[in-house]
Amino acid sequence: MEYGLGLPPTAPTGELVALAAEAERLGYRWMWVNDERLERDPFTVLAAMAAGTTRIRLGPGVTNPYSRHPALIATAMATLDELCGGRAVLGLGAGGTNHTALGIRREAPATAIREAVELIRALWSGGTATVEGRVVTARDARLDFPARADLPIYVGARGPKMLELAGAVADGVIVGNVATAEGWEYALGRITAGAERAGRDPAGIGLTAWLYACVADDEDAALNAIRPMAATSVVTSRPVLGELGIEIPTEFERTMEARGWSLASEDVTEASRSLPPELVRRFGIAGGPEACRRDLSRLLEDVPQISQVAIVPFGTGATGPGETVRRFIGEVALEPATWS
Repeated sequence: MEYGLGLPPTAPTGELVALAAEAERLGYRWMWVNDERLERDPFTVLAAMAAGTTRIRLGPGVTNPYSRHPALIATAMATLDELCGGRAVLGLGAGGTNHTALGIRREAPATAIREAVELIRALWSGGTATVEGRVVTARDARLDFPARADLPIYVGARGPKMLELAGAVADGVIVGNVATAEGWEYALGRITAGAERAGRDPAGIGLTAWLYACVADDEDAALNAIRPMAATSVVTSRPVLGELGIEIPTEFERTMEARGWSLASEDVTEASRSLPPELVRRFGIAGGPEACRRDLSRLLEDVPQISQVAIVPFGTGATGPGETVRRFIGEVALEPATWS
């Protein structure tokens, strides 16, 4: 089992770089930087992290082919890989949080990812690529510098079509915010179906559990720290909540309907107050170290196929996310996360 961090670039870049260096020292093996909204540029942050680390793997978690042309993603990733000495990994998904601000329409997401992966891999292989797709277009594109052809691609997915596509084309899958055996049974079924249709062995696909996390002695404060993000996941997962074994609470639904199912921070934060603790825990791990370790152990026992747990760390009002970063690896991780 390997552990990773998913960091939204909301803090100053210097703080993010320092946290990456500390994460590497603590034994985290993967560092993912979110590409969402109009936050700090993830590739700039990752480049700075590359200069301050030597072993941890680095990548966007996840970027998308709508706000960034896949040819430019290929270029940025090849540059990052060159800079960090072959430690780069591409996290790719359909995105959605910054499209309104950019005037972008998020159409045919599974098709967009398939076309993006085709173009990116063609460019990394050193060839000239032309793609006339439904979403992605490129004509006689070619990288002007050498790239690593086998640079891995992890696809972030939760919906059935995207999970099946990930099984068909990706080196790994980042299953977003699913912390239950029931949810993982659904995800694994879709990934396996996609892999088998493509003639691939599902066992060769890396599986990452992407989980909101807050480790704090005050259990209520820890739950409240990840509650707005759990609420966001409820909203964005509505088409598959039945598959995840989740029923939307009546009060939450009423509050969100009054706000037009807005993902604005103030709207989901207000609605999240009505989410019961057991529902919040379906999307992450929160509480004291003993409770967090119990929940993590149960998940990994139920789903032994998971090869990486990537936490998105949160702090309470009294602590910052760095506290969760340190306590999770030291008090929650199921085995020592040391570099061999």
